Amino acid sequence: MAEPKPHWVTPDHYMAFGMIVNIVAEMEGLLDEVIFAITKADHTILPLLTFLSGKDKRDYILAMAKESQWPPYLVKGMEGLLDRIKKAADLRNDVAHSSWSEGRKQGTIKLAKLSARGTLRMVGVGHNEKEWTAAELKAEALKFQALGRDLLMFMRQYGLVVNIPKKTSDTIPNNSESDGG
Repeated sequence: MAEPKPHWVTPDHYMAFGMIVNIVAEMEGLLDEVIFAITKADHTILPLLTFLSGKDKRDYILAMAKESQWPPYLVKGMEGLLDRIKKAADLRNDVAHSSWSEGRKQGTIKLAKLSARGTLRMVGVGHNEKEWTAAELKAEALKFQALGRDLLMFMRQYGLVVNIPKKTSDTIPNNSESDGG
């Protein structure tokens, strides 16, 4: 009996995928804080922000920034960060919602999906498409992590970080304090 061919998406690829998804989710959480800070809303609106996609959050932030009294350099800085976040979110979406095929070089994978942007085409069948090693995906995730730090530093510098009060009644009782019932 022949040995089965190993799957081209390795555990290291999957770990990098997880890093990408998690880091972009953390950045989207920071975007929630930006919206919260710009609108000066009551903290009870935060759950509503979960209904917005990452694209919606970026679009709303940019639109609000352009309509605000922010100086042009601040709007431009936010726009630059949002453009960089869009690139990260695009790869996150490919990781989360697409299949991956075997690359031409050993240890590489490439995106495999159907695209309907203008014309119908298959992505992942051409010889000149981006192929990823696990190390390249991890390096991209680390770039996204640095981007998240840049966003947080920007938010802190311009007062866009909000401390959301925590309720003390939401704590979980210690088992030793339980009545056992």
